[in-house]
Amino acid sequence: MRLLSTLLLLSWLLAGGAAHAQPVPHRQLDSLQRAHPFLRTSANHIENATIGLQRFYQRLRQPRQLPAALPGSRVSIVHLGDSHIQADDYSDRVRHELQRTFGNAGRGLVFPYEVARTNGSRTYRTAALSGAWRSKRVLAAQPDSTLPVGVSGISLATADSGAAFVLRVPSRYGFSYQFNSLTLLRQPGPAAFDWQVLTPQRKLLGTVPGAGRSVADSLPLDSLRTSIVLRTTRRSPTQSRAVLYGLVLENGQPGVLYHAIGINGAQVHQYNRTPQFLAQLPLLQPDLFIISLGTNDVYYPKYTPERFTAQLDTLVRSLRRRSPDAEVLLVGPADSYRARRYRNPEFARVSGILRAYAQAHDLAYWDFAAVQGGYGSMAQWRAGGLAQADLIHFTRSGYDLQGLLLYLALQDGFAAFPTR
Repeated sequence: MRLLSTLLLLSWLLAGGAAHAQPVPHRQLDSLQRAHPFLRTSANHIENATIGLQRFYQRLRQPRQLPAALPGSRVSIVHLGDSHIQADDYSDRVRHELQRTFGNAGRGLVFPYEVARTNGSRTYRTAALSGAWRSKRVLAAQPDSTLPVGVSGISLATADSGAAFVLRVPSRYGFSYQFNSLTLLRQPGPAAFDWQVLTPQRKLLGTVPGAGRSVADSLPLDSLRTSIVLRTTRRSPTQSRAVLYGLVLENGQPGVLYHAIGINGAQVHQYNRTPQFLAQLPLLQPDLFIISLGTNDVYYPKYTPERFTAQLDTLVRSLRRRSPDAEVLLVGPADSYRARRYRNPEFARVSGILRAYAQAHDLAYWDFAAVQGGYGSMAQWRAGGLAQADLIHFTRSGYDLQGLLLYLALQDGFAAFPTR
């Protein structure tokens, strides 16, 4: 028996672990299929992955082999979407699984949604402590020069020196998102307030000056932190406001950074008309864009397949022009119903548009609606406690399942990807 075990171990090592790694996603899919018979787990794979995710999969092999100080030790993923992403239950499961597998480099991009009076991720919490705050989202019909929308798809502003909010990062899944590096994404310039970073006991950890040209300013912290306070402060009479686009939290370790950017109700064309948002995305140094849009586009009164295709092309070209080394993964929208009772055939057409576009432009594509169970399957998800009564949104358990399925599809492609 000992000899047999040794021979098995040797064969595993000579194969680079692939003989063990590849079946794992399939075993998990078999378990999910038994638990949820309405799923079509046989469809759970990334189409065109060999071409569309080639550089991304190569990057995934590097992080834990490199010192944490090297830039290549972190793989950055930007997941762009709508309300399915803003709440972060779906994207958080993908984040957790990828970081569990390939290393946790930190929480990544965060935004003080609660200060902006809207919902956000459960992986961190924010609360206003003082000052008056206003916000603007990509949904705004007209650009606002006084409050441009940045990389988070939503921006926060104040005209009060001394305005403050607290940020707390609890542990989840036994996972810690403590951070010792903070990158502040804000509007710089002579009129911009400085930002003080303090402990909850108001000990000053550092100051990010308002003046300058760069939107991003990084501040190393004295130790790993789970909570900080950010406060505006005025040093000169010319400083009169602060505009915050987001924060990036890192821990100095190699692995994956998974940035989720989602706005309730967002459509493709709304991101396209937001120049600051598009210009700031390269600051996240993306290796992969995941685009989960289309649900709200279908319900837009001016929707046509031709219009959606043109808007999608504009977005993808903008992303690839600004981040030419990043791959793009298109995700088909989930099945959903109109007025809680009528199945909507338009989503199948949108999935077809996305698939055809991915094939024509060498992009990867994941057909979630097919995995979900196909046309009309949202009612079965609702019956199983996985979808909400509107038959558009999922419950937390449903989003968690969706995130696990996407991770398994990515892992399936990674396990089959050539090592050389």
